[in-house]
Amino acid sequence: MEKSDIISSMKANRLYWLGRYEERVYLTLHLLRKCYDKMIDGESKDYEEFWNRLDATHSYTTPQQFSLGMMYDASNPCSIISELNYAMDNAILLREDITSETLSYIEMSTALMKKCADEQATNITLLQPVTDWTLAFWGSAIERIVNPQIIDLMLIGKYVEGIDMLVRFGYPFARIIAIYNKLKQTAAEMRDVLDSVIEQQLDSMLTEDQYDSLNDDYKYRLLKFINHLVLV
Repeated sequence: MEKSDIISSMKANRLYWLGRYEERVYLTLHLLRKCYDKMIDGESKDYEEFWNRLDATHSYTTPQQFSLGMMYDASNPCSIISELNYAMDNAILLREDITSETLSYIEMSTALMKKCADEQATNITLLQPVTDWTLAFWGSAIERIVNPQIIDLMLIGKYVEGIDMLVRFGYPFARIIAIYNKLKQTAAEMRDVLDSVIEQQLDSMLTEDQYDSLNDDYKYRLLKFINHLVLV
């Protein structure tokens, strides 16, 4: 490995979290769309389950407040605009590593979110370009970034976030284990990026029988381990 290819621990951490926040934006939008009609036309119970799955601390009293808050409330760390801001904070400092073209997709998403926030637009379908640009972000990264370690660190973040979010929302075991296997395969290309003790714990926990009988204690331990798996 050339000296110029060596990634500092601080940069590795930023790449990891950039991957996590970009995936969080994508999945939050996806999950919000799935319950959009309930949030607009229903009662508080229709979105309380969604909110509780995120372990969020904010409180919205009406479906409209919830919709606007999840999209535009910058004081809510679970909102889409907050997630994009976190992604942008990391991406700007990584511009030379991820390329300006890749960064531009986050910039466009952020600009659209701010425009919609100023207008207090409640129609979540207006944010479809953010989903499209998130996918384009990953395509640009894979196409343009030369150092494979940079891509791998971002993908590891993406996979960790994917497992975290999908476990919270009760996605089937097949989906979870597929992402976990991708995570391990990507991490195998890098040295000492995973905590071996936690990896062994997850290997023993992630079985179909245990997952399908998902209870609160199992879910808590699974989320705890997946969020402490990566050593960056």
